[in-house]
Amino acid sequence: MMDSPVAILFGMVVNFALLIVFIRFMFQLANIPKTHPYGRGVYMLSAVVTLFSRIFPDLNKGQFSTSAVVLMLLLIYIQIAGFASIEGKSLTPLLLFFGGTLRGILHFVDALKYIIIASVVCSWIILLANKMHPVMDLIMQMSEPIVAPFRRFTPNLGMIDLSVLVAIMSLSMIEIVIRIVGGNILKLLV
Repeated sequence: MMDSPVAILFGMVVNFALLIVFIRFMFQLANIPKTHPYGRGVYMLSAVVTLFSRIFPDLNKGQFSTSAVVLMLLLIYIQIAGFASIEGKSLTPLLLFFGGTLRGILHFVDALKYIIIASVVCSWIILLANKMHPVMDLIMQMSEPIVAPFRRFTPNLGMIDLSVLVAIMSLSMIEIVIRIVGGNILKLLV
């Protein structure tokens, strides 16, 4: 049933919205201004986050967008409920809440790891080609708030940045713990 055109189209629309809201979250976290050429498009496409920020105010002087986090969770709940509806399955609100929250956290951690990996690849391209595209700069700026806390306690080895490796390993360990704990909670709910 998930191969139906309705399910595919529904999944594409929700995933696109999730991507836009996630990029908006990362832009705010990295302090990328609305005046940035790529920032204008992202902030314009994700204007609903600004509306939600009246209900869920930003934290840390506007750097942490709680409204974007809430919107991402709502989109994941909508996706799970929509797929269940398309398949004709029933879903309890408790299962939707815990399953959606678990899926949202795991997707978020995965996306953070992908941003870090993309910034590493961009840094290699910049090093080898001696050229930098503005998108590469954005990716590296978005990864900085994730990697920066790990730079405080990793040794500086010159050209080798161990903080990236430590960040990816830490996020992977967090993902494993969440997957185990969340999986056990979901088993109890089903």
